[in-house]
Amino acid sequence: MADEIKEVGDFRLAEARIITSSGTEINVKQNIVGLNLFEDCQRNAVSGEVLIQDSGGFAGLAPIIGQEYFLLKIQTPSLKSEEDIIDYTKNVFIINSVQNREESGNNVSVYLLTFTTSELVKNQRTRVNESLNGTYSDIVEDMLKRVNCQKQIFVEPTNGVKRIVAPNISPFDVISMALKQSTSSLSENLSPSYMFYETFKGYHFRTLASMYAQPVAQKYTSYVSGSQVNKGIVNIETQLGAVLAYEIVENSNSLFNFTTGVYASKLIVHNIYSKSFNEYQYNYFDHFSKERHITSYHGKKQFPIFSDVSIEKDGSRSSDFPSRTFLTSISQGETDTNNTTVDGTEPFAAPDPQNSIQERVSTMNQLDKGLLLNIVTHGNTSINAGDVVILDIPHVASVKTADNPKNDRFYQGVFLVKRIKHEFDFASKKHTSLMTLVKDSLAKELDGPKDLYEPKPEKNASVFRNKETFYPQL
Repeated sequence: MADEIKEVGDFRLAEARIITSSGTEINVKQNIVGLNLFEDCQRNAVSGEVLIQDSGGFAGLAPIIGQEYFLLKIQTPSLKSEEDIIDYTKNVFIINSVQNREESGNNVSVYLLTFTTSELVKNQRTRVNESLNGTYSDIVEDMLKRVNCQKQIFVEPTNGVKRIVAPNISPFDVISMALKQSTSSLSENLSPSYMFYETFKGYHFRTLASMYAQPVAQKYTSYVSGSQVNKGIVNIETQLGAVLAYEIVENSNSLFNFTTGVYASKLIVHNIYSKSFNEYQYNYFDHFSKERHITSYHGKKQFPIFSDVSIEKDGSRSSDFPSRTFLTSISQGETDTNNTTVDGTEPFAAPDPQNSIQERVSTMNQLDKGLLLNIVTHGNTSINAGDVVILDIPHVASVKTADNPKNDRFYQGVFLVKRIKHEFDFASKKHTSLMTLVKDSLAKELDGPKDLYEPKPEKNASVFRNKETFYPQL
């Protein structure tokens, strides 16, 4: 690399330029006070914010109005290669807003610029109003071409030739329609868990299954202070894997899980052509063993993150109550024009919502209310949203026993990087990464009896209907 790593968290700002709407080019490399970059596997684009300190008055010569281009090249030393450089000098960012502009005295202005990738901006001004045919993965590639995407595109192939009727919507809205109905042709269980997101490496249209199957990108450990130094020598590799701080996020919400269909759901598919309907049941625990989860891809047994304890004496579990119902319609028959050509052939695969909707809804909601935690580490641009990492968090207890292990049994093992925020502090010249990690399975089964029934009230509630009881004044 151009710069040898000297200390974890170091970074080098190679380029930082603004091109105004009038064509004026401004070098702001010396004016940046702070810089944050965001990746999220649930968002369509990389975004960021930069804090600018202007003492030269260039904002008056070339007004900053939120329609500028931002060219950025920044490098953090790592143990890998040049590919870890963040380079947006060709595929530039577009500034979309100017916030918190204020005068700090001595003719110095400070303001915050927010920016995003050009594809998202082009998406907002592009509309698709036509019938689209092909596999969903082919349609996704087509939509990215329509926003003039020149970046690397990672696309996981989908099953079947499909048709999408786009009613004057944006290309990314078309992609959103596709990913909600897509099933993978690469996974043995036709995984429906497609995600569409951007990282510094490019655009991704892929399933959680393929993300889980990736090699581990980094191992993170919460070290005891001083343990990263051996005989006065700092171990850089160990420091890069150090957890500086962590926060346990709400790991489950049973009311949310019932309401959204995480535990169970019912799907009613109405065939408009045949005037018939079919019902499909989804049960989290019954489906769990049929699906592959993050721990199984890395040589461990897989167990649910929720308890399958019986809550009723008849053996009923939380997943045996389909508290959410989905209703969708299809039009499928011998002469169905939605799925057949004029000559009667049938090139398009029939809709199959029963293979995608319920499992996908359960899986996606687990990303928000599953086993989550936030960690802070030394900055490393080789780690991206959608990567797999290993985490070891110490178990907080005064005594370590076989039943009370050294490491936390839940917050250890393989995790998916759900989102990552890169913070570049120009005062301290340090780069830190703030990551949200999530997992959908455990390597060890949850303990506890299988017949811990919900407590029942001792007697029935009394019912009062006499108005004199509550409203004698009426």
